[in-house]
Amino acid sequence: MKYVVGIGNYTQFDDSIALKIVEYISEKALNKGFEVIDLSANALNIFSYLNSDTDKILIVDCAKMGKNPGEYSIFDFNDVSSDKEVGNISTHENDMIQIIKMAMELDYKIPEIRFMGIEPAEIKSEFGISPILKDSFPRYVEAIINEINTGKN
Repeated sequence: MKYVVGIGNYTQFDDSIALKIVEYISEKALNKGFEVIDLSANALNIFSYLNSDTDKILIVDCAKMGKNPGEYSIFDFNDVSSDKEVGNISTHENDMIQIIKMAMELDYKIPEIRFMGIEPAEIKSEFGISPILKDSFPRYVEAIINEINTGKN
């Protein structure tokens, strides 16, 4: 099984982008050949999906990477853990990286794990997303579906 995991916070404006994406994919039944999961800020729940039934996980999150707002990057778990430039890109991903490392130490089966980071325009205590992320939304959905199904985006 393949999973697209959205993490973020609905109350922090652009930090909700991944949650809105997995919600949209589910509502529009675009998840052919994979499941979508909203982990919100409950990253420890990833343990439920680290087993022999899981082939691939794509973790999507808002991430400060020094890119232009609305741009995204997709990268391997190993790249995040070894590349200092992207190793601290998001509190959620940083937590997720530590959780996955913990799972490795506990001998969980670790499938192929990829991250998609979306550069925010604004993080603030407000519901919604910025216009640049809203305009790029279809592009994110397409990239996610391509990545989870083919590894190409």
